[in-house]
Amino acid sequence: MSFTSTRWRDVWIAAGSNAVTNMGSFLVLTTLMLTLQEEGQGGPAVAAVIIAEALPIVLLAAITGRLADRVDSRLLLLVAGGVQVGACLALSAVDGMAPRVALLTLIFVGTAIAQPVRQALMMTMASREDLPKVSGIAQTAGSIGAIAGPAVAGFAQDGLGTSATLRVAALAFSATIIAGLSLQTRRGGDQRPADARAETAPVRMDGLLRVVTIGFAVVVGCIAAANVVEVFYVKETLGASSSAYGVINSMWTVGMIAGTWITARLIRRAGDTSVVAGAFAALALTCAVLAVSSLAPAVAWIVPLWLLGGGLNGAENVQVFTVFGRRAPDHARGRLSARLNAAVQGAALFGYAMGGLVLEWWQPRTVLAVGGVLGVLAVLAVAPWIRTAVRRERQETHRITDPSGISAQDSTEDPEPALDGATAVARARGASAK
Repeated sequence: MSFTSTRWRDVWIAAGSNAVTNMGSFLVLTTLMLTLQEEGQGGPAVAAVIIAEALPIVLLAAITGRLADRVDSRLLLLVAGGVQVGACLALSAVDGMAPRVALLTLIFVGTAIAQPVRQALMMTMASREDLPKVSGIAQTAGSIGAIAGPAVAGFAQDGLGTSATLRVAALAFSATIIAGLSLQTRRGGDQRPADARAETAPVRMDGLLRVVTIGFAVVVGCIAAANVVEVFYVKETLGASSSAYGVINSMWTVGMIAGTWITARLIRRAGDTSVVAGAFAALALTCAVLAVSSLAPAVAWIVPLWLLGGGLNGAENVQVFTVFGRRAPDHARGRLSARLNAAVQGAALFGYAMGGLVLEWWQPRTVLAVGGVLGVLAVLAVAPWIRTAVRRERQETHRITDPSGISAQDSTEDPEPALDGATAVARARGASAK
C-alpha cells in the first residue's frame, strides 16, 4: 500500500538516478544513430538500433514484472545497473553492426529489469494526492536526462568520437547501482505482505486500464516510424549538423517538462475517467503535430513543433502514471507496469520495423506525414471504445458512492482508495515514455 504521506527523500533519489540513467540511454542511442548515419548505413540499421532498445522490454515483461513484485528491489537495481555498465563498456570497444546490436540489447535487458522496479517504487513512495506531483518530478527527471543525452552525444560525437562517448554513458548507468544502495523504500522479498506471498490467481487489469494499455499501444504503433526517420529528416532532408540534431532532438523533452508540470497541477483532483479522456486527447494532438512537422520548409520550424509535441507527450505520461498509480494494488504494480510497457513497446517495435522498411522507398517527409495521420486516425478508431469504458466506469463509480455523495474512486481524502481486497471494481495497473 502507498504511504499516507509521501517519502520525499526517496522520491528525489529515485528521480535523480532516473535522470542520470536516462541520459546514459539517450547518449548511447543518439551516438549509435549518428555513427550509423555517418557510416552510410540506411533505415534498416537505425531501425535495428531502436528495436534493440525495445525488444527486451517486450520479451521479458512477464519475467521482469514478476521479479519486480517478488524479489527485493535493492537487489534488482544492483543487478540491472551492473548489467548496463558492463555492456556499455563492452560496446565502446567493438565495431560492426552485429556486436553493437547484441550489446545494446544487453544494456536494455538491464533497463527492462530496472524499469518496473523503479515505477512501482515511485508509486509506493507517494500518497494518492501526491501522485501527480511525484509523476511530475519523475517525468521531469527523465526529461532532463533525455535533454542532456542527445545534446551531449551530438557535441561529443563531433569532438571525442564514438568510443569515448560510450564510456561516459557507462558511467551514467552506475546511477542505478547508487539508487539501489540509497533508497529506503523497498518492495519484494521480505517486504511482501503475507497475502501477496500466497497469491496464486493471475493479476488482471480493470476495464479502464485495459483501454489505456491497448489504446495507447495501437496509436504508438502507428507513429513509431517517426523515431526511425527523425535523424534522416533532420540531417539529410533539412540539412542540419550532428550538433544541431542533438539540440533539436532535446527540444522535444524541453516541451515534456512544461507539459508534465502543467498537467500535474490540472489533474491533481480530477477523476480517473477525466484523466483517461485527457490522455487520449493529448495523444491525438501529438500525432497531429508530427504530421504538420513533415511540412517544415527549414530546420528552424522543427523547434517550436517539437516543443509543442513534447508538451503533449509530457501530458500523456503524467496522466497515465497517475491513473495507473491510483488503481493498482501494491503487490501487483511491478507486473502491471511491465505489462503496459510491453504492450506499448511491442506495438512500437512494429512501427520501428515498418519505418525502417518504407524508408527504402519513401522520403522521410512522407514517412513522418503518414505516421502522424495514421496516429490521429487510430485515436478516432478507438474513441468509441474509450467512451464506452468511461461511461461504464462512471456508472460503476456512481453505484459505489457512499451516503455523503463522495465516491471511493474520486475522493482525494482517501490516501489509498479501494484497490485491494473485495471491492465492487477490480483494480490493476502499469506505466509509460516517448
